[in-house]
Amino acid sequence: MAIRTSSGTISKARRLLRRGREWLPTLCLACHRPLCRSYSLCRECEAELPWLVDACDHCGEELADPAASATCPRCRLDPPGFESCYAPLAYLPPVDKWIVDFKFNANFASGYVLSRILARAMRIRWSDGKRPDLLLPTPLHRSKLRQRGFNQALEIAKVLAAETGIPLQARSLRKSRATAPQTRMQGARKRSANVRSSFELESRQALGNARRIALVDDVVTTMSTVRELSRVLKRAGVEEVEVCCLARAGP
Repeated sequence: MAIRTSSGTISKARRLLRRGREWLPTLCLACHRPLCRSYSLCRECEAELPWLVDACDHCGEELADPAASATCPRCRLDPPGFESCYAPLAYLPPVDKWIVDFKFNANFASGYVLSRILARAMRIRWSDGKRPDLLLPTPLHRSKLRQRGFNQALEIAKVLAAETGIPLQARSLRKSRATAPQTRMQGARKRSANVRSSFELESRQALGNARRIALVDDVVTTMSTVRELSRVLKRAGVEEVEVCCLARAGP
């Protein structure tokens, strides 16, 4: 069950988390054994996470037959509006529980662990020189932001920016219309209709000269949200949109 949190409580949790990174030893999120690392997951438990190895090079979903093609049949028939989507992990236990705890119960420790894993993966992925010019977190509607007290995508993007040195623009995208939670929508069509025309770009000037944008989110499932955000960015003249998220779930 989600808990209600105030902005003051959230800010205090963030400060304690930052200080906690300097406290050694700490406890592993998975096995609860003491460890000495810069985030709370031991190497043994990290190795056992549900890593995504063979994924579509376009949408990031796990491939049923990686030997046949690097692109899934759906993307070959109907490519999404973005260039690529990448997640290091599948939305399976214990990752799914950690993301829910982060998103709905303000468990910043689990969010930080997963964000560090994503940042490490993106540093490797972007080492070939195809780095984005700007990081943009998926925005929340102001009513949802007041209720939750923080935007989980922004918290992830902050870790990415700190670890990669890529600039972060937190307010370029805006969710202008409140929508029902995507988890209540059954099927890609209903999810797509739910978020259609619900995002806006504050101004093209806010993006500066950025031609390649990385959208940051926690989980991608049917791609409805990131498709809509990509449409907004492409309409504003952005050339390439890459999506990076903590975990990829099947539609």
